[in-house]
Amino acid sequence: MSFRIAVVQFQITHLDREANLKRIEMFVQRASDAQAQVIVFPEDCVTGSIFGDLSRLDTTHETRNAFQRLASAYHIDIVTGSCMEGTPEGNFNTSYYINANGEVLGTYRKNHLYPTEYAFLKPGTEAPVFETAYGRTGIVICWDMRFPEIFQRLSAQGVQIIYCPSYWYKEVAGSMAHLNPNSEEEQIDALCLARAVETNSILIYANAAGIQRYADGSVDTLIGHSQIAMPILGAVKRLTSAEEGMFIQEVDLGVLDEAKRVYRLS
Repeated sequence: MSFRIAVVQFQITHLDREANLKRIEMFVQRASDAQAQVIVFPEDCVTGSIFGDLSRLDTTHETRNAFQRLASAYHIDIVTGSCMEGTPEGNFNTSYYINANGEVLGTYRKNHLYPTEYAFLKPGTEAPVFETAYGRTGIVICWDMRFPEIFQRLSAQGVQIIYCPSYWYKEVAGSMAHLNPNSEEEQIDALCLARAVETNSILIYANAAGIQRYADGSVDTLIGHSQIAMPILGAVKRLTSAEEGMFIQEVDLGVLDEAKRVYRLS
């Protein structure tokens, strides 16, 4: 079975929900008009980083509800990027898979928080795989990419498609950046293919775009490199710049069956 995936490399307007949701709808409409069946957005796409400001937590599912309305209106499945949610169980970095009828099919809470997130978020503990119209699907978020154990858990459940909303920037390299100015781009390209091969799945990575400059003088230089990686085929589509954009790629689940046969995977 084949289907069409729209991957959005989105430039976030920091803390401006209205502006971001307006542009998100534009991308959803474009993807729907181009007959994509699924669209995926980056991590923190509605607000950007909230830096531990608990007043910015979504406590009413406002973000999820907005994406449900868009999915239903444009009849397209949406991976919602992620948002910081406040719940009775704690504060989480959460992503949803919403089908074309506006129904939530999957909820994922980021397991492996970026170090600065531990100050105000709890890590999730579940790695769910859920059925969609296009195959058995899982979600990871950004920093999860560095931890093979979560991918092993997804693989054990027969995952076929893994979506990864992300907010990955050059400054992650910190004091070691001078050793290799392309370290983060190279790392992401390697991880996307490795995770696809080790799980025998389609790995869809949607990163944020552009440069974020904050009032305290700090900067996030997003690396882009949104892509789709598959066993045997490698990176079937990749954005090599960090500029905002969207691509639509048809993928075929049959490649996974052939890879399983060729490589004698159990």
